[in-house]
Amino acid sequence: MKLKPGTWPWLLEHELRVSWRGVGGRSFCLIAAFGSLLWFFMHWAAWASLPGGYKLLRGMLEMPVFLGGLYWLAVSLLVSQTMVHAVNALIVRGDLDLLLSSPLSQRSIFLVRGFSIAVSAGLLPAFAALPLAHAGLLRGYPGFLALYPLVIATALGCAAAGIFITMTLVRLLGARRARTAGQVLAAVIGVVFFLSFQLPNALPAAARKAFLAGLKAQLMENGLFGPGSPLWWPVRAGFGELLPLLAVAAVGAGGFWLSVSLTYRRFISGTQEAISGGGVPAAADSPSGPVFRSGLVRVLLLKEWRLVLRDMQVISQSLLQLLYLVPMVFIGFKSGPENKFIIPVIVAAAAMLAGNLAWITINAEEAPELMATAPVPISKVLWIKAAAAVLPVLALLLPLAVWWAPRGPLAAATLLLCGAGGTLSAALVQIWSPRAGKRGDLKNRYKQGGAAGVIELLSTIGWIGVAVCAGSYREWLPAAAAAPAIALLAAWYSGSGARAEAWGGGLPAVRRA
Repeated sequence: MKLKPGTWPWLLEHELRVSWRGVGGRSFCLIAAFGSLLWFFMHWAAWASLPGGYKLLRGMLEMPVFLGGLYWLAVSLLVSQTMVHAVNALIVRGDLDLLLSSPLSQRSIFLVRGFSIAVSAGLLPAFAALPLAHAGLLRGYPGFLALYPLVIATALGCAAAGIFITMTLVRLLGARRARTAGQVLAAVIGVVFFLSFQLPNALPAAARKAFLAGLKAQLMENGLFGPGSPLWWPVRAGFGELLPLLAVAAVGAGGFWLSVSLTYRRFISGTQEAISGGGVPAAADSPSGPVFRSGLVRVLLLKEWRLVLRDMQVISQSLLQLLYLVPMVFIGFKSGPENKFIIPVIVAAAAMLAGNLAWITINAEEAPELMATAPVPISKVLWIKAAAAVLPVLALLLPLAVWWAPRGPLAAATLLLCGAGGTLSAALVQIWSPRAGKRGDLKNRYKQGGAAGVIELLSTIGWIGVAVCAGSYREWLPAAAAAPAIALLAAWYSGSGARAEAWGGGLPAVRRA
């Protein structure tokens, strides 16, 4: 059925089409086929697990902290996702000037855009939860049909939270700064529950014991997190309990309506600011004039670090690796070198972070023509750029290695050797197999990097293997050490053509727009 142009269903269809614009052709067909097959097996698994699974899940309501924790973890991830969608809808897409100049109601435009955010946020929860609702209906547990309104209410509530937070950032910082601040905040929210679950592991033994005792008391019947707490009402709503279901639906739908009512005017003004290029005016030049410093290494290092710090989109995409590395560091400080899995995990995170930074500094240079005209050998420039990527990562590894050194010299040496080897190898792959790109394509660099991306990944796996073998399987250490060496040789020989194209005549090629 063809929708009437200008109506809100027609506008909603347009918003959803734009959201899926990046997925088309064969990719869409493959995703649809794989998703349909997976959904079929999820229905089969839900059917096979009932009725025994129902008794198990129903018994968890006596202590619903596990199911409730999973629900609120999912909510934190959905809020993070809706913030990214809200930032894109408000600032990045740049199509609202056309919509606002149309005869459509501005409030309707904001409502439809909010609904599209909610639909995008609710797809994954619906995909995961609704097979249980369908299997429950056929197995004689119709209460699971309450998962439908629960998913809808959760998506609306998360969309309301994401929109409200984004609009608050626009009001406080302006549209331009809100874009970068929203991306960073979304990355932080996405892992806050993961970090909070690791908090007890970072406490001393006595403090951890007291914390767990207090938490256990709060999980009792009359405690703050007891079975009757409203915090777990979404879990009870999923089983079809009427009062929790009505409360969750009211909070989700009411929160969405309230968020739209309170923020759509700020949405319009924030959009106009983004369209007109308004924002906080740049600070006037200092009366004393710019300060120039000497020293090629110093100038290039500061230049690369300053560019990375200014690009909040790059920081937000790399921030997740650092945030997931934090609990590993805490566990490492607590458990010491006895934990054989900590060092390989830290080596993996360090190598991937160094690879991202090296790709940004070397292959995502925004002014290659400027580097080409500099009176400096390009090889020297590239090595300084690689150092700008490697040094921050080594600075993060050094304190942990120093802490471990008196307790386990071998573990500390393994961490430094494998961490430094992984970071250096990642930088060498970027130099020896160059592939020009844009900073905004950071999250897709492995996919777009061709053979270089695969080689870098194999190098990282090789250094992880070296770290594992150095701690437990030393007879396999030579074979593990050969893996990153082979990867580097492959990067050198397979990247000869790319080096000739990028550095022909000793100068980098000027990248096309």
